[in-house]
Amino acid sequence: MIEWRDTVIEYIFHHNDNSLPLGWLFCFAWAFTLASIGSYLTITIGPGANGSGIAEIIAVLNGVNYPGFIGWGVLFCKCLCVILGICASLCIGKEGPLAHIGAIVAYMIVYYLPIK
Repeated sequence: MIEWRDTVIEYIFHHNDNSLPLGWLFCFAWAFTLASIGSYLTITIGPGANGSGIAEIIAVLNGVNYPGFIGWGVLFCKCLCVILGICASLCIGKEGPLAHIGAIVAYMIVYYLPIK
């Protein structure tokens, strides 16, 4: 998605007379659209996916009850919204969300797979 965005911006800069404001407008619209989709998904599907995930993992491991922190919706939302946020050029880290995704996958393996 980032390569496609760069290709479109390059096309705008090389094929239009008034290219600078139009290029910036496209960048703003692209980032706003992807961030809005990610925000909407986080609010509606997986509210436990907000934030980095590291502090919440530490709290859960220390015995704090955090309902809605682990689930299929949170896993889907966290995976998709991290991708959308990075493609929107937001300043987010990948380490915290990846730790949260790993914790959800580990929980699913331990409690949902029929392994004895």
